Amino acid sequence: MKHLYSALFFLVFCNQILFGGIVETFNLKNGIKVIYKKTDSVEIVSLKFYSPVSVLQENVKLAGVTSLLHDVMNKSTKNRNSDVLSTDIENLGSSVSSDVEYDYSGFTLNCMSRYFDASCAILADIILNPALDEEELAKEKIIMKELLKSRTDSIGQTANDKFIADYYGPSHPYSYVKYGKAETLDLITKKDLQEAYEKIYSSKGIVITVVGNIKKSQLKNSLEKYFSPLKLSDAKNEKTFDLYVNPAEKDVVEESKFNQAFVLYAYPAASVSNEDFATLKLINAVLGGRMTGRLFVELREKLGLAYEVNSIYPTRKDKSYFEIYLGLDKKNIDVAKKGIEKITEDLCSEKIGAEELQDTKNFIKGVYLLDHQAVERQAYYLAFREITGLGYEYDEKYIEELEKITPEDITAVANKYFKQRPYKLILSPVK
Repeated sequence: MKHLYSALFFLVFCNQILFGGIVETFNLKNGIKVIYKKTDSVEIVSLKFYSPVSVLQENVKLAGVTSLLHDVMNKSTKNRNSDVLSTDIENLGSSVSSDVEYDYSGFTLNCMSRYFDASCAILADIILNPALDEEELAKEKIIMKELLKSRTDSIGQTANDKFIADYYGPSHPYSYVKYGKAETLDLITKKDLQEAYEKIYSSKGIVITVVGNIKKSQLKNSLEKYFSPLKLSDAKNEKTFDLYVNPAEKDVVEESKFNQAFVLYAYPAASVSNEDFATLKLINAVLGGRMTGRLFVELREKLGLAYEVNSIYPTRKDKSYFEIYLGLDKKNIDVAKKGIEKITEDLCSEKIGAEELQDTKNFIKGVYLLDHQAVERQAYYLAFREITGLGYEYDEKYIEELEKITPEDITAVANKYFKQRPYKLILSPVK
């Protein structure tokens, strides 16, 4: 009964706090979909301008062109050089940042309500009139290559980069980090940026989400005035990729420069559009992400094996994966592997208890509520759900969907994915 009351409290609280404001939609004259939620609290507005064309649609021979494009766009426009652009934004107390992930790309604008129109004018200048300055391009290449180089100083990032390269194979953009590769960044020209820009900002799937204390009439006037000139086309930029690279028949074992070892297991998993998506997210919370997760309790607390341990199930429009990883001493590698395999097997063979399941749901909901407090995060989730194909409404339905998941659902989905042979990567110190 305690868990029933707890679940009902969370659902009521979610609806009152997160969804009390009415979410409305309308289209601009050029077809861009706008998702709007008015708040009556702080005089702040957050806007997300996202295109569904991003890293996933890159030519892998130009890996990193999407991230490079957005960094360069955010430096100057045809009307404002770098100094003028940054000054104009700062003088309004606003901020503009680029957002690039595998499945979407675009910009975020945060500003005071009274300066929304002026801030919108600057964002529109960035998006509609990119200078794509050659000097800025050269500078950003150096910065991005340093960023890629710095990843080799982290054992976790080193393992991740090796894993995704092996797992997705050379023809899939998910096979490298969103910043690209050092060798391909050198090849990217201003012409390449221009071509990427035309694909990204002509997509009919572009979405604008706005959350904040602003009237709908004012919002529509500003968005129509500044973004209607953007011309959208029917060009199809989606790609269809081959199936995963088959998981290696043997463990992939590599010597590394690090003092500790690293073990990574990765199972083929569903995309965001699959019916198993929410259940896999719940399983991810059962296993990792917190000190009461099974991986932490069994491998770190009881066996003392791991410096760090966690699981990851990324939200992807194309094929995803379910990853379990540990940082540990070299001597504990074999014991850790057996521990991972026992934990996944137990999830397949033994029904999860009602208390553990409800506690996990409460954990997810608590994190969810905290992450939705700021208007910027609310705007993000509305945009993210819409751009990945779930629809903005899913942000409200997500918690309700989690509540419906039963112990039997957990067992069925665990068997569906954890019975597959995982990709296994072992990084072992030389000494």
